[in-house]
Amino acid sequence: MSDVQELHERIRQLEAKNRELTLLVESTHELNKASLTDHPFSINVIQSLVLALDSRDPYTAGHSSRVALYSLWIARKLGVDEEECKHFHRAALMHDIGKIGVPDRILLKADSLNEEEFAVMASHTVIGARILSKMEPEGRMIQATEVAKYHHEKMDGSGYPERLVGDRIPFYARIVAVADAFDAMTTDRPYAKGRSFQEGIKELVRCKGTHFDPRVVDAFESVMKERRFMISSSSSVYSEVNE
Repeated sequence: MSDVQELHERIRQLEAKNRELTLLVESTHELNKASLTDHPFSINVIQSLVLALDSRDPYTAGHSSRVALYSLWIARKLGVDEEECKHFHRAALMHDIGKIGVPDRILLKADSLNEEEFAVMASHTVIGARILSKMEPEGRMIQATEVAKYHHEKMDGSGYPERLVGDRIPFYARIVAVADAFDAMTTDRPYAKGRSFQEGIKELVRCKGTHFDPRVVDAFESVMKERRFMISSSSSVYSEVNE
């Protein structure tokens, strides 16, 4: 790699880190803002659970917060009531909590998973739903468990754990599915460099109707354009998320 290429790669990495930190700050701000009218215990428990999950895998640290923030943006774009958005943000933050029950040898494996290992990884959806089934009040528990259990379902029925089709997939799980896939595609991993935001959105659009709810994808694409995340220049100003 030439010196110029190394410089460009370093700039890309710094921009990505700046973007991740900016998104984390905004997600935390949204969570803390919502807690002003609630008992703080529930917020502290959520933050502790997410911190415990992030500590398992440093390469995906921040994933839960970013997915929750993207999900919140989508919900607002779709016209969801702000009070409901507040609770949904918390549910989205805990979407992967079941990964606490996945062994390190599988969770942290850099190579592709074999069939048996994938089955264990996929079980995080059911484990997460079981963990969150003790939440109160019941209405919020149902929303959180549905998000945790069904955010890997696909519109064509090829997802897991129950191969649900179309509108049978809970609405909020369909939102988190889009946010989760986008963050996975656009985040650097030990074995692969993340795609650009433009490429991530393009892939979501390509999979509309098969993997993802078209209305959710359209809403997310619109939000990302409004927040100027779709600017292709490497010198894009990511601080626009705080506008």
